[in-house]
Amino acid sequence: MSRRSATRSRACAASTARASTGRVLATLAVVAAILAVILPASDNSAALAVKAEEFKTCAQSGFCRRHRAWADLRNAFNPVSVTASIDVPKWAYATIVAADTNHAKKGEFRARLRTHVAAHAGNTAGNVDLAITTLARGMVRVQVRDASLDKVFDVPAVALVKPTPDVVPHRVVSRDGGATLIVDGGVEVRIQYGPLRIEVVRGGDVLAVVNDRALFRFETGTTIPVPAKNEQEEENKAPEVVEGGAQPAQEDLAASSTAAVAEDPELKWIQIDRDGAHEEEFRTHKDTKPNGPRSFGFDVTFPETAHAYGLAEHAADFNLPSTRGPGAKYADPYRLYNLDVFEYNLDSPMALYGSVPLVITQGDKGAAGVLVMTASEMWVDVARPVENQLATHWMAESSPLDVIIMTGANAAAVHGEYLALSGFPTLPPLFAMAYHQCRWNYNDEADVRAVDAKFDEHEIPYDVLWLDIEHTDGKRYFTWDKVKFPTPDQMLGNLATKSRKMVTIIDPHIKEDSEYRVSAEATKQGLLVKNAEGTGDFGGWCWPGQSNWIDFTDPKARAWWAAQFAFDQYLGSTPTLFTWNDMNEPSVFTGPEITMPKTVQHYGGLEHRIVHNAYGMLQHRATHEGHLHRSSDQARPFVLSRAFFIGSQRYGAIWTGDNLAEWSHLEAAQPMLLSLTASGIVFGGADVGGFFGNPDSELLVRWYQAAAFQPFFRAHAHIDTKRREPWLFDETTTRQIRDAVRRRYRYLPIVATAFWDAWAQGTPVMQPLAWAFPEDKATWSIQDMFLVGKSGVLVAPVTAAGATTRDVYLPIKSSVWYALGDASFAPLAGGKTHMVAAPLDVIPHFVRGGSVLVTRDRLRRAAEPMLTDPVTVTATLDAEGRAEGHFVVEDGASFAYLDGAVVDVAMHMSGGVFRADVAVPTATRDADAPAELVSQKRAIAVNETVRGKFMARFGDVRVERLVVVAPSAFDRGMVAEVVDKDGKVVKRVPVETKLGGRMIVVKEPGFRLRDTAWTLRLVKT
Repeated sequence: MSRRSATRSRACAASTARASTGRVLATLAVVAAILAVILPASDNSAALAVKAEEFKTCAQSGFCRRHRAWADLRNAFNPVSVTASIDVPKWAYATIVAADTNHAKKGEFRARLRTHVAAHAGNTAGNVDLAITTLARGMVRVQVRDASLDKVFDVPAVALVKPTPDVVPHRVVSRDGGATLIVDGGVEVRIQYGPLRIEVVRGGDVLAVVNDRALFRFETGTTIPVPAKNEQEEENKAPEVVEGGAQPAQEDLAASSTAAVAEDPELKWIQIDRDGAHEEEFRTHKDTKPNGPRSFGFDVTFPETAHAYGLAEHAADFNLPSTRGPGAKYADPYRLYNLDVFEYNLDSPMALYGSVPLVITQGDKGAAGVLVMTASEMWVDVARPVENQLATHWMAESSPLDVIIMTGANAAAVHGEYLALSGFPTLPPLFAMAYHQCRWNYNDEADVRAVDAKFDEHEIPYDVLWLDIEHTDGKRYFTWDKVKFPTPDQMLGNLATKSRKMVTIIDPHIKEDSEYRVSAEATKQGLLVKNAEGTGDFGGWCWPGQSNWIDFTDPKARAWWAAQFAFDQYLGSTPTLFTWNDMNEPSVFTGPEITMPKTVQHYGGLEHRIVHNAYGMLQHRATHEGHLHRSSDQARPFVLSRAFFIGSQRYGAIWTGDNLAEWSHLEAAQPMLLSLTASGIVFGGADVGGFFGNPDSELLVRWYQAAAFQPFFRAHAHIDTKRREPWLFDETTTRQIRDAVRRRYRYLPIVATAFWDAWAQGTPVMQPLAWAFPEDKATWSIQDMFLVGKSGVLVAPVTAAGATTRDVYLPIKSSVWYALGDASFAPLAGGKTHMVAAPLDVIPHFVRGGSVLVTRDRLRRAAEPMLTDPVTVTATLDAEGRAEGHFVVEDGASFAYLDGAVVDVAMHMSGGVFRADVAVPTATRDADAPAELVSQKRAIAVNETVRGKFMARFGDVRVERLVVVAPSAFDRGMVAEVVDKDGKVVKRVPVETKLGGRMIVVKEPGFRLRDTAWTLRLVKT
């Protein structure tokens, strides 16, 4: 909903007054700014654009400027080898000065690492601790800590499933100037002591090299003193802050030509070290640094690849474009700093709402991943210095450095390792996988009733209706506007009679009001973020006006927040009400870059600068826990969050924020969602139709068509847009939108099984082609198509106005694909690009031969009533006449699947024989992983009583049609024989042939979920 961000930015200047006399004027100014900006916001979407000057560039960020200038002086991204003669002072190299290899059985290599400050001073005072740890499954952890820094944020404790991942022992082979750590399974870590260099090797191939370009730089709170003879000249040359906080370009700093530098070449390195180190300004905000400069930077090179994915969230290509070196597309690094960015730019490395500091590569000799566990601001440069080589430069504001390097056969394998570390996604309730209807705002209970009734009138299914901030009493969350929503429990009950749900918005800012229970309790219990001095609660402006923020880094605050969702606390709520956490970057209208000042204090006296990117995830977690507690761990939560971090997938869904009603934003949704997937966020979506602006009919139809195949399917719009519910358009448009929504419901068995596979195995719901087909290099850069889980369904959205055809690449030369979009099942060859018809009624999508699809074809108002409807099974044969697939059935609401209330139907066809085994699924990856919450438990242990109740409800779900499709015609005169477990023919069923003999339809074969196996064979009469 961050829709309103323009208001925030413009409100900043007007809201700085702190005196009581100034408060009223500031309040009026803020209100005026809100009205001035929001009211006309969406009349002309083409005029909308981000106010880039409100957000920092690297040149305006002191630590980014320092690290980038360091790289410039080394010529680090020049195609010429970095070992070429460059005038680098010896003290500017990180070097191991004391190695301890006596902890191999514990999987640890320990050392003291000399920093540049210590090396320049010629002493050990600034040296830091280095630990290299060999982990299970071929992973390697690199940690650098300054023991003198006592206040650190324990990121692994909140981001990983196991704060200390499983360690495996290694053998040490010492060599001149280094050591090699050898792990069973073909993984080696080759360490060079000076200059520091760490190679991670898998199967004899070097997949990642840390400090390949010697960019390791670790700040310990102090800087190198300027030589006395240059002190005055240095002072005179100190860069001045200019309007907007801009600083001289890095190259100017790196190539100083003053007489002092000519006389002392090392001075330019020293100047970099001091640039913006202790204090800096941006616009009207000053950032003091009580602990001094504490940033770190390092580089990782990936040989034998040019493909990198991840670093969510950015509106950029899926295969991350270069920011440095040859062919650089962007001038700035990718920024990871959760921000409320209004009307964000496309094709940009600017920070957006969430941050996952993860890169996954895919190359000819394998894949690798790098996860950097810090919650502070970070910038990442990506370069391709030479052909088929990728270099990354990571720069973070706050230490310690904690990095995990993963290796695998391909990107999908590495992605799985990341999920094993950070947690597999929670399994959402079925309604959350269906269609959601939202806008800012549905006005009152009468509006809710009218919208709900119109869906039924136009026979469009939906599951969830959403209410934005206007439903509250003066933006006081956990309340209702008593005039507009006087009977919320009745309103929710009316929706529930149709198996429908509601979501309300609950943001992290709390209106400062002693008469408001939530505010009074949080203040009294000390649960709010503190000011920079730690002497009082931090205050700023957001939707309610003067506000405070819950400190979600405090376990007590999280527990208190979770308790607010109890039905006796959130009055008017019911079990069918769920939650939307917005504005949780956090957004502060009066703060620097529309967020919190970095100097405010959190639990334990931690500065906001070191916890920033985790804040929204911790609210997401606390809300998720609140949903669990209110149902006594019986009902699956649904919580949508805008901000995210490592591990957010454990708590619910994410969306891409304030997009625009433009074709370019529809096109950008695909790579943005694929990047979320690569970063572990498998339950993602983009606002259908665009949040800002008014889409025309064609754009809206195309958006519905695409989103109906994406994980989170929600229509949403700004308060000043025209109403755009599906029935408000011409009859043709309404029909086309209806068709798209119904398609989602028809395919819900496929979608629900994809979510199950994401929970059980980590397979993405919206799977990149590069993940599924690593052997086909043509897929590695594809970002305008995707697969629905493991189903074999490939979707090719149409994202250009007026298009009636589109090019589609179908992977794997030996494959056959079938066209689903026009229901023709026309066979198409794999390994080539096809131009396919795409009239406005059609979204091109296909299924790979060799797949088995399960659909439900009966129209219902919502998803839940469909659960006991019969299914259609469609086996699409490959060139050898084979197919396989599976579908999962469970109640879609509870955790009873952990007790065996679930069936997994594994289907196979070969040689004209279709067989299915119906059983409890047992293959959940990492079933023994620790679980704080029931929603994170992974082991299935059958409770016969629970399973018996489940089978009583679902055992009679039957297959009403078995459809078999082949690339060429079947023999004439076929009949279907249903066979029992002993091979005896139980009955013969006539078949219907279609599509010129390529399709056989068997009606009512007699298969039910209570059976343990199904067998049917096609034979000639």
